[in-house]
Amino acid sequence: MTIESKTVLRANKSANVIMSMCDLYNISLEKGTDIYYKSDIADMIEDGVADLHCRSDKYLATLVWDEYSNKF
Repeated sequence: MTIESKTVLRANKSANVIMSMCDLYNISLEKGTDIYYKSDIADMIEDGVADLHCRSDKYLATLVWDEYSNKF
């Protein structure tokens, strides 16, 4: 797998997690994007920690939301 294909897959995963979070918690795309990219989970997905990118989009959306809820 090339670096470019890995980048595309991670971008697609991020978009799917954001959309899942918006659907699950009835928030705007802008807010979902902001929450996602400020989360530690997003950094861990990008770094390939614990194969998080293999988890379902909804599962990751709940992790990101839980992290956000605990901060605020």
